[in-house]
Amino acid sequence: MKAVIVFHSVCGNTYLIARAFEKALLNGGHQVVLRRVVDSDWVEKPDVAGDVLASLRAMRALPEAKPDDLLSADIILMGSPVYFGNVSAELKAFMDSTGGLWFQGKLVGKKFAAFVSAGNPDGGGDLTLAVLHTYAKYMGLLSLPLPITVLQGDNGNALGIIQYSNGKLSATLDDKTSRLIDRWSRTI
Repeated sequence: MKAVIVFHSVCGNTYLIARAFEKALLNGGHQVVLRRVVDSDWVEKPDVAGDVLASLRAMRALPEAKPDDLLSADIILMGSPVYFGNVSAELKAFMDSTGGLWFQGKLVGKKFAAFVSAGNPDGGGDLTLAVLHTYAKYMGLLSLPLPITVLQGDNGNALGIIQYSNGKLSATLDDKTSRLIDRWSRTI
């Protein structure tokens, strides 16, 4: 199966989730393409720790996502930081750019999964996952929720992965997020 992971990340947290999905899918024998959306406002922050700065630079070196990247995928994963219970403007612009694919029904029947990075549990991560799944429904994508067997004992969200960063730049994911991604990747 071929997976395309499209994400937007400012502080690197959503990027880390995308990389964890990439690793889990590759370990499962899938082909994976990782793409970041355009962010013309992004600036490098010189005062961040070395490992975080290296992660941000690696993220910026990735190719930018284009709507046609979705065409060859069997499964599409999308990720965004949470902004007031919604996706970032940058990811929304990418989603809007796929309108021609919607009009032609080019994505109908492909699988879809979502992930977000939120500052805290009250930040609207669940709402943002719902926004991503609403987009998927309009595109004709088949949502892949996290089954109870994946969530058991971790009190996660069936609509996807939410990483809580508490507003910090990070070079690693928390153990719960890594565990959920590994379990989820074995279900597809």
